[in-house]
This record gives sequence, structure tokens and C-alpha cells, in this order.
Amino acid sequence: MMETQLKFSVRVPAGIPFSRPFALRSVLLAALLAFISGAAAADGKAIFTGSCFACHGAKGEGNSKVGAPNIAGMDVTYLNRQLSNFAAGIRGASAGEPYAAQMRAAVAILKTDDDRKAVAAYVAALPKVRFSGDIKGNLANGSTQFNAVCSSCHEGHAQGNLQMGAPALVGVDPAYMERQVLAFRDGSRGAHKDDKNGALMRVGANMVPDAKSVHDVVAYINSLQLAR
Repeated sequence: MMETQLKFSVRVPAGIPFSRPFALRSVLLAALLAFISGAAAADGKAIFTGSCFACHGAKGEGNSKVGAPNIAGMDVTYLNRQLSNFAAGIRGASAGEPYAAQMRAAVAILKTDDDRKAVAAYVAALPKVRFSGDIKGNLANGSTQFNAVCSSCHEGHAQGNLQMGAPALVGVDPAYMERQVLAFRDGSRGAHKDDKNGALMRVGANMVPDAKSVHDVVAYINSLQLAR
């Protein structure tokens, strides 16, 4: 790994004498933390540019042709959890989820938790790029199913609930969302014993009556952002 020389100057604010070690240490610590924070952001960008943008796009806008969702601006905690799940084989190990298997292989490039956290932080800081198209579906049925099943975790406008580990769904690629719900339903996703959030999602996904209703729910979620 390339070694980095830390070179920075410290300006002690007026009124803090150099003869006070505690004050000086505080200033030095603040400068070091600022440097580390900047380095982490730079690493996240470098890793993303070198490893992720080929599928997810330079702006995190996604590419439906290769099954890669738009990820720019997603919650950092959710992103980090998914990267960790891929790395640990909690997600992407099922034969029924080929796109996830590809993602698991790609995440293997991120060797450490720090790498994954840096990428998650970089992606979360990107401006959101929402899906801009329209999809057909029975919005009345979608609304009924969404409010009966999904809104208890993902909230009434699909804005998500971080305390429950439920990500925002508004603006996410509908094809990706539909594929994920179906994967939860058939056990391709969320069946691993260590995927507690996935297990909850499996229960919810199987409360939706059928695949047609899943499509209607996704169409309804997409209509929420179009109405904004």
C-alpha cells in the first residue's frame, strides 16, 4: 500500500498560548482529524471511480441494462450495510440472484471495512439521481397494498425510516425494486440467518398477494416522485 506523508501546518487561534500543552494538542488533533476525513473522502472517490462506475455510472445514476440501480444520495448506513452483506456472503450468494452475485464479486475488490465505508460515504454524498421514467400499473391496487404492507416501515411517502433500517424508495429504479421484492418473496434475498433486516423484508414481501400486485406497488411508489 502506498505510504502517505502527513504534512500540514497548524495555526493556533489568538489567545491560546503555546505554553499550554492541552490547548496545543487539541489544535493538532483537530487538524489531524480534518486531514483523515479528507483522505477518506478522496479514497472513496478513487475506489468508486476505479471499481464501481462501470456499472453504476460516474454519477451513481445506475444502468438498468446491467441491473445496476441508481445509488447516488442513498443513506450511508444502508449503503454500508449492503456492502458489508455482499462482502460477508449474506447477500449475493444465492443462485437465484445473478445480478447480486455479480455485485458480490465486485465488492470483493473492497478489502477492508474502511474501504467499504469510504465508498458508502462518497456515494451517499453524491447528488441524488432519480429515475425519471413512468411505468404502467394499477395505481389504486398499488396504493392499497403499499399502505397496508409497506408504509409501516418505509413510511407513507416511501421516504424510508432509518431507525427501522428501511431505505427510501422514492426515485429508485422501478425494475430494480420489483426484482428485489420478488427475490425477497422467493428467498433469493433475505434468507441468510444473519440478514435480520432482510428477514423482516421477506415477511413484508410475502404479504403482497401476487407478482402483479408487486408490480402495482412499484408503479405506485414511482408515481409518488412524479407527483412531487
